[in-house]
Amino acid sequence: MKTLKAIKPAGGGFLKKYELHYDADGQPVCWEVISLNELKTAADLASRKTAVEIIARFEDGDYLLCREFRFAVNDYVWEFPTGIIEGNETPQQAAARELKEETGLELVKTDRILPSACYAVGLTDEIIVPIFVTVRGTMRPCDEAYEEITSHKMSLRQIDQLLRQDGVKITETCMLILAMLTQQS
Repeated sequence: MKTLKAIKPAGGGFLKKYELHYDADGQPVCWEVISLNELKTAADLASRKTAVEIIARFEDGDYLLCREFRFAVNDYVWEFPTGIIEGNETPQQAAARELKEETGLELVKTDRILPSACYAVGLTDEIIVPIFVTVRGTMRPCDEAYEEITSHKMSLRQIDQLLRQDGVKITETCMLILAMLTQQS
């Protein structure tokens, strides 16, 4: 049985780094995590929904994929639009705002919200809300200093071809959802 004994800040900024000190059956264990949250007690870990992952479909049935430069891999990665839930926003409000900011598209309808899920649990306490939506509008690139994103409207056939490319960089959840969608078609 592992018992959390202490949480110690180990660095600050947009992402906060912490050391979690555990007693693991009499053995001390220290685990480093990053969080968007202020962590002081065990109850603070994974205590709030922090982000949305937006699985967006156009009214004609095509899907929205984004190709974003990700600093951590020094390359462009295929993914669904994602973003932080700010303040008292609902997941739907965050999804609508993020879609507009990152792609220029309008959220027309929320089709389904899945239960929140842990994300990258070896590294962070982030809780993400997968939200399926219908969108419309004109796409535009997002090229803020921290977000270089191009939006792509893709059919299931095009998505299937993308998934078959050797060495394609794509987020895990995006790949799994797209694989399920293309298998059903």
